Amino acid sequence: MEKFAGYGFNKSHSTAYALIAYMTAYLKAHWPRQFMAALLSSDIPMRNFKRKDPVVRHLEDCRRMQIEVLGPDVNQSEAEFTVWEGKISFGLAAVKGCGPSAAAAIVEERQRSGPFRSLMDFCMRIDPAVVHRGAIESLIKAGAFDSLGIRRSQCMAALDKALQAGAAAAADRRIGQRSLFGDPGGQPSAPAAFVELPELPEWPLRERLAKEKEVLGFYLSSHPLEEYQTLLETYSTHTTVQAAKLAHRTEVRLCGMIAGISWRNTKTARPGAPTRYAMFDLEDMAGMIPCILWPEPCLQYGQFIQPEALVAITGHIERRPGEEEGTLIVSEVVPLEETPARYTRLVTLRVEERRLGLEGLQQLQEVLQRWPGSTPVELLLLLTDGVKVRCRCTQVQIQLTRQLQMDLEKLLGVRGISIITTPARLSSRSCPGPERTPARNNGRIRTT
Repeated sequence: MEKFAGYGFNKSHSTAYALIAYMTAYLKAHWPRQFMAALLSSDIPMRNFKRKDPVVRHLEDCRRMQIEVLGPDVNQSEAEFTVWEGKISFGLAAVKGCGPSAAAAIVEERQRSGPFRSLMDFCMRIDPAVVHRGAIESLIKAGAFDSLGIRRSQCMAALDKALQAGAAAAADRRIGQRSLFGDPGGQPSAPAAFVELPELPEWPLRERLAKEKEVLGFYLSSHPLEEYQTLLETYSTHTTVQAAKLAHRTEVRLCGMIAGISWRNTKTARPGAPTRYAMFDLEDMAGMIPCILWPEPCLQYGQFIQPEALVAITGHIERRPGEEEGTLIVSEVVPLEETPARYTRLVTLRVEERRLGLEGLQQLQEVLQRWPGSTPVELLLLLTDGVKVRCRCTQVQIQLTRQLQMDLEKLLGVRGISIITTPARLSSRSCPGPERTPARNNGRIRTT
């Protein structure tokens, strides 16, 4: 018996886990939406809005599985994640500050008396002792009242008035008093439920997204990096998700937004040596990777480590044996707007003679001359006779900026610009010129 116990315990566990793994795989394969909804609901109690929590990771899995997740809605969502018309409906209890009891009270009231007609109607029907002000503010920030046709800025501005009406309605219910204009069931009348809201513009996109991230843990309606997606793809060697899986000491350059900053001091240090360093997350459209900026580079680049700062970071992956994901050890930080000027090695412009003509060439010259710099320019001329000519503009060098890129795209088209960037390992020193390969067209080649 003692000898058997040496391996029997492990075998019994592996058998049980194998059965659970089989059941789980079957459910995920055949009922993916129901499975993911149950998985998301099971992790609601473990939500952590300061760092990426399991709920956010599961939502990223849903996106990869092409499962649409609807945002929270006071007239549609249940307390937990549910499947509705082939989509996953966001659980109200997963909104920061709402919680299971408040979410259950909202759903119960909606099922008992019908959909909510306005913010005022919501506040007058819900018990303020259960659904407090903080929960309602979080629901507004999360967009849970958007389906009512009112702006989030209007909801937040009218919240005090709505809460006062709600408190008065709750007091009347406690003493059994009905409104003179209420219906026989004691519900508020239409004039009371639909009070005129202040005419305010919606929050700016950046502010709206920041509030969504605050209460949901992720960006729901959009992403602040969406407008920079082309820039990120051009100058990043990998996405954060790809980089986290790379081998130890692999050099990378990642572009994204800084979040979750923590400043610390090393426990031991040489006399006169810096001790302050930063730990933070770098977030891009794919996900997030933890980063460390040690004291010496922190002296030079610490000024750029700010909440929601858009940056390009060069460094290497530190991944210890047994770790599933690595950490980015930062050696250089550059503001994102300076990335094109710093990391562009060569700009190739595709010029079609049939499309541009002589007048277009003159316009192209004027555009390039408005942005002088140190980045070399190469033209790929597509002549009307089918010949391709590649030539280096020895007298024109540019400073590549977003505005210049927009001007060039307007003139040449989106496919008219090709950017060659410096490798991550060469970012801190001068780079050799690019290899030049002559363009080919039916066996005829010309290079200039």
